[in-house]
Amino acid sequence: MDERKENNHVVLASILSSRFTYALNWYTVSPALLLIVAAYGVKNSYSGLIMSSFLLAVGVFQIPSGILSSRYGSKPVAMNGLLLLSVFTIATPFATSFPILLIFRFIAGMGAAMFFAPAIGILSSFVSAGNRTGVIGYYNAAFQLGAGFAILLWPLLMDYTGWRAGVIIGGVLCLATYAVSMLTVKMDRAAENASTGVTLHEIASVLRNRQIWVISIGFIGIWGAFNAASSYLYVYSVTYLRVNSGIASILSSLILFVGLIGGAMSGPLYRKIKSGRTLLIMVSCMFSASLLLFLFDSIVAAAMGSVLLGVLFTSGVSITYALPAHMRSIGLKNIPLAVSLVNGIQVMCGFWVPFAFGAIAFDYGFHEAWIAMFLISIGFVPLYLVLPKTTA
Repeated sequence: MDERKENNHVVLASILSSRFTYALNWYTVSPALLLIVAAYGVKNSYSGLIMSSFLLAVGVFQIPSGILSSRYGSKPVAMNGLLLLSVFTIATPFATSFPILLIFRFIAGMGAAMFFAPAIGILSSFVSAGNRTGVIGYYNAAFQLGAGFAILLWPLLMDYTGWRAGVIIGGVLCLATYAVSMLTVKMDRAAENASTGVTLHEIASVLRNRQIWVISIGFIGIWGAFNAASSYLYVYSVTYLRVNSGIASILSSLILFVGLIGGAMSGPLYRKIKSGRTLLIMVSCMFSASLLLFLFDSIVAAAMGSVLLGVLFTSGVSITYALPAHMRSIGLKNIPLAVSLVNGIQVMCGFWVPFAFGAIAFDYGFHEAWIAMFLISIGFVPLYLVLPKTTA
């Protein structure tokens, strides 16, 4: 029993480490967006395509990855996804043209999609039902830490190495955690069978679930606005607020690091309010209002906005992942597929928002871009009114 418990801890450490480097490689390109478009001779307004091409693939392949995991096992899908993310991140700086670079980022995003829900399936096979919520909380925390480190440290790293070497280093770190996870995550036949064998009827039932679609679509604007803000805060701070790269790195990384607070808050808030619908509306409206702080053109207001966006987004997105787990119609074996559906809808429908932010910011101005983010983020929230007060 002790040996099994020790193995569970090793698996947890391996998957969380992989989740950390996985998140790192979402954001290592963010500080270099303007350097990349300059290197390929394209307009600054096209920089959002670098993020959007990655996010499009994350969205498109989210549901297929969840289905593959349910049918054939979590480990092979998750590990192949992590390998794909690593290899094509390393390949990105070697792209011979801007369209090729976008293709490489798209394939890297495909790998990211393959890792997300299947990795939750791995964790679910190694922990008891009572511990799964906490472990998924750690899983989300590892993402926030990895993304935060990329935003905080990679601008400084790229000052010394150049953007190409910086992106490659992130990919190599991801490749290292892939190798460790391949060696340490040993799923015996019983554990693997526990996470497979979902029937096509069950899959169809999850994919048709109306409440999951409402929960997901209502959060599309928030999801897209957060990814636009977190991707462009560094560029906004340097080019518009005119702060140095060190302050810009701290300011733009706050939005990710404080997500740890939002994740920790979501559980107690849900238990206190006892209504997923009310909580989602409340968090979403506060998130949208926080975007308007960036109209004040000050470092203090930007820092406040960064903190509020990070806390509110992580709290809200955790609720959208948690609600399917409370639905009696979903069932334990279908939770990873339900989560992949939620995430897939959010990403697939919100991938264009970072591109829209960049295009508006550089063609019209950052004020106009922040106002557009406010309108986009608040625009989908009324959909939550059709949800029952308690989702089950």
